[in-house]
Order: sequence, then C-alpha cells, then structure tokens
Amino acid sequence: MKFSLYSFCCFIWGLLFISPCCFAQRLPTHLELISAGPSADNIRAQIGATSIDVLEYDLGDLNGDGLDEFVAAIETPVIIEDARERLVVIFEKQEGRWILLKSSASPILNSEEGGIMGDPFEGLGIHDKELHISHYGGSNWRWWMQDTYGYDGVDFVLINHQSYWGSLCDEKIEWEINLKEGTATCQYALEECPEGFGNNGHLDSIPISETFDISKANRIILAQRRDTIISFVSPKHGFETSL
Repeated sequence: MKFSLYSFCCFIWGLLFISPCCFAQRLPTHLELISAGPSADNIRAQIGATSIDVLEYDLGDLNGDGLDEFVAAIETPVIIEDARERLVVIFEKQEGRWILLKSSASPILNSEEGGIMGDPFEGLGIHDKELHISHYGGSNWRWWMQDTYGYDGVDFVLINHQSYWGSLCDEKIEWEINLKEGTATCQYALEECPEGFGNNGHLDSIPISETFDISKANRIILAQRRDTIISFVSPKHGFETSL
C-alpha cells in the first residue's frame, strides 16, 4: 500500500495529538522512591559502624512538613547479649543531603528474642505520617505486638500499642493501648483449634471485652521505648499488661 504525502502528514499529526494520553510518563514505583534514600555506606558512616545490613526500610513524611523522611531497621557487627546490635534509624534531607535524625536500639528486638519462632522482627513502615514497627514470636504460646509512633512537635513518641498473647485451643488476650486518645481496650477469649487437634465447642463462649480510660500524660519516646515501663490494669476484670 502506498501513502501520499498528505496521508503521511496526517499520520504524524495524529501521533503528536494522541501522545499526551497514550504515551504518558510512567509513575515511579514505591521501591524506586525508596531507592532515593541514603545509601548503605552513607548510613554506616553517619552511625559510625564498620558495616551494616539493612533489614527493612521505608520512605514517607513523618513530621508533617510535606517532605519525606527515610527510616530503616539495620544490624551492625557489634554483639550485644549474643546477638548483633539492631538499630532503627531515621534520616531527613537537609540542603539535598540525607542527615541522620534519630538512631536507637530501643524500639526493635534482636534476632534471639523471638523464642522458638526465631527472629521476631516482622516489619517496619510509614503510613499516614506514622511509623509502625511489629514483632512476632513465642512457641506453643504465641505473641505479637505492633508499636506506632508519631511526631508530637518535639520527638517521635509512642501513640499506639497493639498486642496478642495466646495458644491454640487455649486462652488468648488482646490489647490496644491508645496513648494519644487516652484509652485502653482488652479482650479475653479462647483460641480456636486447628483441624485435627480438638473440637471448637469452646468458641461458643462470649469473649470478655473491656475499655477504660488511661492518662494522656504517659509519654514514651522512640529512643526510650524499652527504658520506660508503664503498667495497666483493667478496673473491671483485672486484666494486666505493661509497655
């Protein structure tokens, strides 16, 4: 088939006309955005370590200034209590350079603290200007917990804690401590049995749930997460937990 000069010009004009919608620029993926953070060598140099392993990382606005911070869970070669040192590090960008803002071992467990389940570190991430760090471990009795941190204008503080403790075919208790709102909720129930390991007739029982007020004055900063112990007792049923 032969094209006339007129047809060719129309074809080229058509491509130029449709290109804005059909050849739009591809949006970067989340992983590509994260790669814009500090390099491992940059992190290592700023925390003064000989080497590091990055366990997990994320990028997002943590302090509400509209700019992204970079947060990572890392391991260094330093041995503490038979395990490699772990740190949570937070970087912010200043004049185009990533600068270390916070570094602490307090909010993360080491690889030997998960019991028979092994390494308890489950994940870390930024969502809605909040930093979430979760752990999981145990043996027959399993536990899970997630800490959520927010920026209060001065520091990164613990604003919410969720936890689970229980065993299959046995009892379980779940907690949510909302330090920001000043409320605590606990629920006691019986855990179901896996198929072939007992019947689940006991699940007909009604879970016991209780919500009560706590002081909003409780303040735990990220760098002192495990240095501060605050105990809670539900006034009606006497369920106990601590942070």
